[in-house]
This record gives sequence, C-alpha cells and structure tokens, in this order.
Amino acid sequence: MTELIHILTIFAIFMFLSCIATAMLRKILIKKSILDNPNERSSHTIPTPRGGGLALMGVLLLGWAGYGAASSTLLPGFWFIFTGSIALISVSWLDDLKNLSPKSRLLVQVIVVCMSLWGITLDGQTIKLFPEIVPQWLDYLFIALSWIWFINLYNFMDGIDGITGVETSTITLGLVLIASYYSWQTEALYLPLFVLAVTAGFLIWNWEPAAIFLGDVGSIPLGYILGWFMIFLITKGMWAAAFILPLYYLCDATLTLTKRAIRKQKVWEAHKEHYYQTSVQNGLSHKTVSLVIFACNITLIALALFLSADYPWYSLIIALIIVFSTMKLLKKGNLRKRNQN
Repeated sequence: MTELIHILTIFAIFMFLSCIATAMLRKILIKKSILDNPNERSSHTIPTPRGGGLALMGVLLLGWAGYGAASSTLLPGFWFIFTGSIALISVSWLDDLKNLSPKSRLLVQVIVVCMSLWGITLDGQTIKLFPEIVPQWLDYLFIALSWIWFINLYNFMDGIDGITGVETSTITLGLVLIASYYSWQTEALYLPLFVLAVTAGFLIWNWEPAAIFLGDVGSIPLGYILGWFMIFLITKGMWAAAFILPLYYLCDATLTLTKRAIRKQKVWEAHKEHYYQTSVQNGLSHKTVSLVIFACNITLIALALFLSADYPWYSLIIALIIVFSTMKLLKKGNLRKRNQN
C-alpha cells in the first residue's frame, strides 16, 4: 500500500509540473511566434505553438536527474541515455527552429545510439536478440538500426492531436505494469513512471483541439528513450513484449513508408498517408482516432503482460491481427459510417 501511494504521488507531482511547464512554455512560444503554420500536408487548420517537448523533456530529465543521483543502482546505460537525450533535444530544437538537413539529424542520431549501446555494455549488460543464431556484432548492428528507425518513426507518427501522448502513455503504462507484475528492480518501474506522468501532463494541452504541439524536440527524444526501454525488455527475455507494446506505431509507420519507398517518394518528407491520417481525412476527429489507438494499445498491454512471456510467438501473432484490424478500420472510415448510422 505504501508503494502504491509513493507511485501515485510521484505521478501526480510530475504530471502537475509538466502541465504547468507546458502552459508557461506555450505563452513564450506564442510571444516568440514559434508556430506550426498549416499547409497542404497538415492535419490542423490554425497556427499552433510547436516545441512543447521542451517542457515535457525538461521536467522528465529533472525527475530523472534527482532519481539517478539518489539511486545506488540504475538500469544499464542510464547516464548515457540521459546525456543522449540532451543531445537529441538540442539538435531537434534547432531542427524545429531552422529545419536542419535530414543527413545532419541522422548523423547525430547514429552517434547517440552507438554511444548508448556502448554505454549499456559498459555497465555490464549484454544484449542478445538472436542468441546463438548470428554473431554478436550482427546482433548489435540490427539493434542499432532498429533503434534509429524507432526514433524516426516516432517522429513521423506525431501528426494529429494527442496521438503521441496516447502512444507514449500506453507504452510506459505497460512497462510500469510489467515491472510491477514480475517484481523487477524499482528502477524498471520508476523510470517509465516519470515518462508516463510528464506525458499525461502534456497531453492535457495537446488533446483535441491542441493548444500546443510536441515538435521534434519532444518526439525524437521520446522515441530514443522508449527504444531504450524496449531494449531493456529484450535483456529480460521479453522480446515479444518489446515488439507488442509499440506495435501500432511500428506497423503504421513501417507499412506506410515502405509503400512510399516503393513508389520512389522521399520517405523523410511530410505527408498525409499514414493510416491514422487517412482516417482523419475520411472525417474522423483527432480525438476519435487517438481513442481508437488507445483501445488497441490497452489490448496490446494485456497481451504483453499476461501472454508474451510464456507464448511469445502466439502473443505477437494475436497482436499483429489486432493492430492490422485497427489500421483497416481506421483507413476505411468504418467508424464514421457507424456513427452516421
């Protein structure tokens, strides 16, 4: 009971801090005219402040710094992840302001991911996704490329009000529940708890109609941090859970951008072809789409929590069926038709 009170207290405090920090930052962004102006590829219709991730990430790193300083044992690579987050925040903020080239952003991401993997191993943690199947160096190469892809898909998918707040909240909720269910070390519970809390505080302002956008300064480091959490799940032997928790984002982004690549379109350019974007074009509100994805993700949490450890392949197959069914439902606009009926 004491532990639960402690968890709820931390959640409430950092949710409140994130909400207040976002409100203050919003006023500054409006004053400085740092706005996301609508264009033909946008899903919003009025100029909206962007860069809200500065508040979210600032409060998160403040909490992590205090927790890290007070804790005698931390997850492998913690301080490397902390430093890497600051580097990605800095570059992403410059990108939000000046539109840096994709090559320069990618270069920084590659350096940060490589240093982070080195830091994880330096702390004594070996990462084995394909044990005894491929050489260790090939394993690390696959993990590094997957991590870089996850960072970028997290940015690509942040295209409507509330969607990344919902995705981040459900992934971290799943992590908290898994850590609690399996009685893992406290750091495995509290570090994602901080992310859950600050995301909930930001989501208050980002829910439809959004008063502020996350921006690259939020989506890029969030993808980086969540990628680290997925790697931690893999080191715990829960590789299926690592794929299941973020599966909606993985499938929507990967399938959509693969189609664009086949058509020889530039995958890094903004567009409105993701399944969730198509559903908005078909008449669904941002709120409805985000809630549908929320419902999908709650089911994914249940699979990751109760089935993935004992039946990894079965749970992953069921998760894929659920996600592709959700994507099909959104793209065809069936929800709108049902509402009209």
